[in-house]
Amino acid sequence: MKVIQHNLLRHMLYQQKGGYLVLPLCIMLVSCLTAIALPLLELHYPQFFGWARCFNWLPKDASMAQLLLGVIAGSCMTLVSVVYSMLLIALTFASMQFSPRILNNFVNDRVSQVTLGLFIGTFAYCMVLLPSFHKAPESDPQLSLLLALLLAAVCMLILIYFIQHIAMVIQVNYIVDRIGTDTERTLRKIFGDPLKSPPRIEDSISIPANGRRISSRRSGYIQFVDEERLLKLAIKSNASIYIHHAVGQFLSSGAPCMTISPAEAADAQLETAGLACFEIGPWRSMDVDVEFGFLQMVDIALKAISPAVNDPGTAICCIDRLCAMLLVAATLEPPITRVYDETGEVRLTRRQPSFTRLLEIAYSQIINYSKTDMAVSLRLLGALEDIATVTDHAPYLVAMRKQGREVVKNCQAHFAEVDCIELKRRLQVLESADPQRATLEIVQKPESKRKT
Repeated sequence: MKVIQHNLLRHMLYQQKGGYLVLPLCIMLVSCLTAIALPLLELHYPQFFGWARCFNWLPKDASMAQLLLGVIAGSCMTLVSVVYSMLLIALTFASMQFSPRILNNFVNDRVSQVTLGLFIGTFAYCMVLLPSFHKAPESDPQLSLLLALLLAAVCMLILIYFIQHIAMVIQVNYIVDRIGTDTERTLRKIFGDPLKSPPRIEDSISIPANGRRISSRRSGYIQFVDEERLLKLAIKSNASIYIHHAVGQFLSSGAPCMTISPAEAADAQLETAGLACFEIGPWRSMDVDVEFGFLQMVDIALKAISPAVNDPGTAICCIDRLCAMLLVAATLEPPITRVYDETGEVRLTRRQPSFTRLLEIAYSQIINYSKTDMAVSLRLLGALEDIATVTDHAPYLVAMRKQGREVVKNCQAHFAEVDCIELKRRLQVLESADPQRATLEIVQKPESKRKT
């Protein structure tokens, strides 16, 4: 029962964090408590709050004060309905022009959350404060009324800033920069310390043959896996847990979620506790899903170079940010796929993102769609040259050369030979980054076949 309650609580908190619910609701509750407590403090401690009566321009009549509070409350709700209706229309057009996946970034925008919270909080403050103005003028809470006027002034100021902010955030450069910054932050969280030596190469992972498969009870995207808790469960049960799907992948109900080895350790209690460690929802999250950031950037680039839009400048901007993200991944220690206990036993095995996987996501689709655009193809090769300057790890260089050759191959099928001279020159620069490329390719191919 405790496991189920903990899972439900964590699910509610995880699904509702960010967005337009938690922060605006907290601001509204604080405003309501202030509207209740401040008049009481003025009534019981007039020696501390009597200075507010020095403002002669404040209405002394209770009916005038109530009218003023009603006007402020009504204005706040009117502005909320009008401004956020226009915001939804703008976001709809932005999602159609760039990508539907970027809407989650707007929902998590802190300025929008605070703006909504201040408008709703001011409305709630005025409504809760209204019953306090029914007594003699000497006992009316003047400081509370002054605070209501200050909140109204703040709402007007933040409205101006909010309109300017929205005009900025719907621009493609801001969207691309926001996605790139969030992805780089996730990369530094998922990957390890700065790379000081060639990255470790782990053997391919395989499903345990003597284990028991545990099926998922829900369908959705894996948003988060509590690996620390899974590790403790595995150590406590003297078992090894294999996670079938990586964070960000879609998991169907009834599909294998994890395999517990040996099968005898997979009792009902461990199964329930293990499934509770998976957070599954209807959308992907940027918290620990680094591939999702790359997919968003690729979506915007593909929309930009499509024949309907034909905006290569936006595509080049996306490639620039993809280059910066791949530079971060190339200079950090890749995450490990196996977690060991103190005795050296493998307790947890999971799929993790790698530089070569992220490079494939960033380039595979853009290469196919940019084969008729020389400017975009040149920038693709230029980005590979930039990444090659920060790493000398052979598998990374081999993967980048593969993508570079695909760029040149696709362009040669659509452009004349003379137009591809610069492409070939950049490919030669990329090839020269690894002087032992022939030897490396001979060594890599048998290994890949053997692992497969």
